[in-house]
Amino acid sequence: NIPGEELKGTIDSLTFLRSVNLGQPVKLGSKVVVIGGGYTAIDSARTAIRLGAQQVRILYRRTAEEMPASQAERQAAIEEGVEIMYLVSPVKIIGRDGKVESIECRRMRLGEPDESGRRRPIPIEGSEFMIEADTVITAIGQLPDLTALNGEIELANNGKTLIVDPVTLTTNI
Repeated sequence: NIPGEELKGTIDSLTFLRSVNLGQPVKLGSKVVVIGGGYTAIDSARTAIRLGAQQVRILYRRTAEEMPASQAERQAAIEEGVEIMYLVSPVKIIGRDGKVESIECRRMRLGEPDESGRRRPIPIEGSEFMIEADTVITAIGQLPDLTALNGEIELANNGKTLIVDPVTLTTNI
């Protein structure tokens, strides 16, 4: 939800990964920025590298310790050529002629823990800087669409986690 997400060259990670996995053509620029810190962000960044992007950066607003993706996943991405920028948050995507050209970012510092238990990122005033980009992949706040289940399935973690049997992995329906 930042200005510029409507620009050509911005794509959400699930659409991007689905298209790649279905063998559909995906147009990427040479300078890709992925916004997020979970497994989907890592998958998107590594996929962009494999598709030939020359520079791929992940922007994550907290430190590696708070990042949802595991250390092994982060390390594998780095070994493939992905740069991870910690304590950086996007402010807006900037374009020219309706196409992504760069992304304005702000440095962050960590405050007290939030409801997730991770330390809350706090913007550092006056720390804004620009990153050139021709593709922005957003990989934040991904949740499954469970409307087809008509509210019959048991959920935990504020509706973010399916409750399953630990041995069989079956749900209540």
